[in-house]
Amino acid sequence: MIRINLLPIRQMKKRHRLKTELLGFSSILVLVLLVLALGWFAMAGKIGSLQNELVALEQKKQSYQPILKQIDTLKKEKQMVEQKLDSIKKLQAGAQVTVRVLDEVASRTPTSRMWLSSLQQASGRMQLQGIALDNETIAQYMQQLEASEYFEKTELTSSAQTDVAKQKLKSFSLTINVITPNS
Repeated sequence: MIRINLLPIRQMKKRHRLKTELLGFSSILVLVLLVLALGWFAMAGKIGSLQNELVALEQKKQSYQPILKQIDTLKKEKQMVEQKLDSIKKLQAGAQVTVRVLDEVASRTPTSRMWLSSLQQASGRMQLQGIALDNETIAQYMQQLEASEYFEKTELTSSAQTDVAKQKLKSFSLTINVITPNS
């Protein structure tokens, strides 16, 4: 006798395999979600601790603000003092140059042949006005001034004949560039 199995074994095996796969997929999904949840909690805890640390650092920073303001104030004061010192040094150097320039003018002026009537110095330029016996004396004086280390580019701005005590003399005006030597 032949037996016929009317039970749907293939379908039952298929269902069983499907249930097993579904159960495996579900367990993997739950495991992945569990890992994600654990990671999220770990990150949330880390974020919380970092935020607390940030708040503590901000408070510490606020406690240093008065010191930082003092430092800024001191830096500004230091800069102002340095500017004042630089100004004083420039004035001292300028005063020394002015004394040397006047000495050079006085020592190079031939007093027997020339008389200076005016001397003005401002911003690196000097204006000299005076009276000389002749043009040759003026030319020699200009050469002597240019030979000095404190002067360069001596220009004759005007020269005219004038009468002084019934004598025909030359009045002149010079413009000279004043320099500071590198010594």
